[in-house]
Amino acid sequence: MKSGYIYVLTHPSDPDLYKVGVTTQTPQERLAQHNNNFNRPAGRIVKETGQKWELKEYHEVADPLYAEAVFWNHIRIPDIPFQGRVEIELMSWEQVQAGIELALEAGERPPPSPIALGQTNYVYANSARIRRRLEGRDITLLTYVKSMRSGKADFRCASGHVWREVPDIVGRGDGCPVCGIGQEDPDVIDQHIKPGYVVLLIHPNKPGYLKIGLYFGSLDKCFEEWPWDDWEMHRYRYSEEMGLAEKLIWDLLGMPLHHDRNQIKLDLGIAEEAFRELAGAVVDKVAENERRLERNGEIPSLTPLGRRPLR
Repeated sequence: MKSGYIYVLTHPSDPDLYKVGVTTQTPQERLAQHNNNFNRPAGRIVKETGQKWELKEYHEVADPLYAEAVFWNHIRIPDIPFQGRVEIELMSWEQVQAGIELALEAGERPPPSPIALGQTNYVYANSARIRRRLEGRDITLLTYVKSMRSGKADFRCASGHVWREVPDIVGRGDGCPVCGIGQEDPDVIDQHIKPGYVVLLIHPNKPGYLKIGLYFGSLDKCFEEWPWDDWEMHRYRYSEEMGLAEKLIWDLLGMPLHHDRNQIKLDLGIAEEAFRELAGAVVDKVAENERRLERNGEIPSLTPLGRRPLR
């Protein structure tokens, strides 16, 4: 484990636009990278506005990834910045301060409690996500997945080899390290799960109106193709459960799902709040379904982390 910093960047274009992240470099070095890499979302904002991000504050932390997870769990957006999400948000300064305080109080991550880990919604949702990525690959997930990118889970191939690996590595295509079973091209896996983005769109000439859009594919490709004419992206959420995410965003908006996806008249603040809650709502619903399937015996139960899985 390497110590580092949790930092907060602000942007002159919007007083409520914050970028919160962690680094093992100096915060000043990380700031320079954000301001000069125009291929990443933070850099695109610099390129589009002609204004650079500014370092508002930073704090040394013993466990940067854990501090980051605590912050974003408070904001209710899991796994940022992984899986296509980025740590740029429209938030109040009070929200940022509260999240930073919790991150600083968290210290180092506690040792895992096997029983407790099997009970959290994020663990069930992560496990469901990996199981879906393993479909048709002759690899079985054996232990619950606490995090996609930090820590490891146990896997077994159809030949009986058992190994431990970072879940995201196997989920993105790595196969059995002994016999190679389950190796798959990441693009093929994406074609199977069809990930994408739920997008909140606004129009400069239509105040009070907005659109909810869907884009299946990468964010970079979305910007290249841009299927919404003069509408501008105001917020977006990555999801590997696009059908569920679309249903839930309309539930959170308090409106029926608009299959024609035409513009609607709605207060922007209501839509922003719905987008803040969307990631957590998807996690809760996926976890609820995963528990039901386990309880009914439709999928095998997993072994809590910290216990040896059956081989």
